[in-house]
Amino acid sequence: MKAGNDTGPIAGTILYLLAGPLIWAGHLFLIYGQQSALCSFRFTGVADVDTWLIQAVAGGVTLLAALALLYLLWQPGQVARLFRATPHMDDDRSFHSKVMRLLSALSLAGVLWAGGSALMLDPCGPLR
Repeated sequence: MKAGNDTGPIAGTILYLLAGPLIWAGHLFLIYGQQSALCSFRFTGVADVDTWLIQAVAGGVTLLAALALLYLLWQPGQVARLFRATPHMDDDRSFHSKVMRLLSALSLAGVLWAGGSALMLDPCGPLR
């Protein structure tokens, strides 16, 4: 090992590669978690929750997740610097960027699909 090695931790590279799927997982958790909680509050009478509020929260969470994923697709270099994801060889840089962009594009499709279904369907219907 030479002095002044500027490679970041391997965890930063893993987080960089999996940033898109992690945002997608967080989106699913926030969409369906809040839907179940707010619908149960509505059915038990704890709080008066309208379905438009549940869909508004789902729309806001979907918008934020989609914007974060679009940023990952648009600025992969800045995200790599944020996580200190430095490749060990020069060939790895383009490979890491391509993998991260592919996973982020797939995650964007999943976020839009789940968010669209949460907005179009009755949020409390399946939970009755």
